[in-house]
Order: sequence, then structure tokens, then C-alpha cells
Amino acid sequence: MRGKKTDPNFISFFIQAAIKNGAETPAEIVLCAKKEIAQIDNDIKAIERAKITRSKLLDVISSFEKPVSNKSEEAKILSFFKIQYPLTCKSICDVIREKSTLQLSSLKATAEHNFCIKQMIEAKIIARADDELIRGEKFDEYIKFISGK
Repeated sequence: MRGKKTDPNFISFFIQAAIKNGAETPAEIVLCAKKEIAQIDNDIKAIERAKITRSKLLDVISSFEKPVSNKSEEAKILSFFKIQYPLTCKSICDVIREKSTLQLSSLKATAEHNFCIKQMIEAKIIARADDELIRGEKFDEYIKFISGK
């Protein structure tokens, strides 16, 4: 091949193998090399056809194994995509998950925290009971959503 270094060891071994297989002249050695190239090309073509078949077989598998998507489940989590500051919301939910409640007085009184609490209450992820934040009716769904499970 032009521009590439040749492998003298391979050439030597190939010539020896060709001679063992009956090649006596340089033309016969070249013919052996050309036959082997043709065989390799045929093998490559067969592999390419097999790859196409494999891809189509994967389509067959995925069409049967794919769970039927439940549109109502997707609609339930659609509102979660609108929630801003997901890391802050997650940290608030993590505290509620561990302690079952969260005292509002123990939270930082930042605008971001207040905004997160407001949007999670509106989305029914958490609920307010006096001075405490508790799990809302969509709390478990939101935890699954933010954890990617």
C-alpha cells in the first residue's frame, strides 16, 4: 500500500506459506495474495450483510419488548419539566423524604428556596401544613422523575 510501511515479517511468512501451498513463481505468489484478498473482501461483504440483518433483528426485538407507553403516566410527569431550580427542589425533597416533614423556619429564606417551595406546592409535590412542609400527592412520582428511575 502506498504511503504505508510494509511489514517484511508478514511478507516473508506469506511467501513461505504460498510456497508450501505449491506456488513456485512470483506470479503464483501474487495470485495467492489476490485470491486471499478476494476471500477477505467476500467475508467483509458477508459481515456487512449480517450487520444489516442484525440491525433489523434488533428492531423486531424492540417492537415486542418495548413496553406500551402509558400516555396518562407521561402526562403526569410533564409538569415536572417546567420546574425551575431542580437541584434546590431535590435537596428540599431529600430532607422531607428523610425526616417526613420540614420546618419552614429551618430553611434558608432565599428567593430561590421560596420560589422552589411555591412551584412544588402548586405541582402538588409537597404540601404545607402550618409551619411544616410535607409530602404532596405527587411526591413519589417527582422523586422517581428527578432520580431518573
